[in-house]
Amino acid sequence: MSSQSREGESAVCIFDGDCGICQSSVRLAGRLRARVHFIPFQKFDFTNAPIGLTLERAESEVVFVSAAGNVWGGAAAVAQILRISRIAPLGVILDSRLVLPAAQIIYSWVARNRGRLAQACGVDETGNSSTGY
Repeated sequence: MSSQSREGESAVCIFDGDCGICQSSVRLAGRLRARVHFIPFQKFDFTNAPIGLTLERAESEVVFVSAAGNVWGGAAAVAQILRISRIAPLGVILDSRLVLPAAQIIYSWVARNRGRLAQACGVDETGNSSTGY
């Protein structure tokens, strides 16, 4: 995994590069200055991936790997990304015992329906608005 990290960045997020919602989320994280290197799972080498990071998992949910090698998926991964962005307090709230279980339910539903949701929201496979807005 270390060969895929950029100099000065230690956290990695593996996401679905063919998902418009995922692409939009990656761009938003960049605007929030999240200190994460984003890699589509389609381009990630899983050969030496940390325990808990598999192709099957990355196909079903976003996966965040910290500098220490800790692995989070789904809403917990989103919380970790937010925690190292300009809106870190929101990540702390999302990661709380009260909020995270509900957030994971919502995240799982969105992940299962991301193709239909992207189309309904007018987002194409590159994450750009197909409605002109």
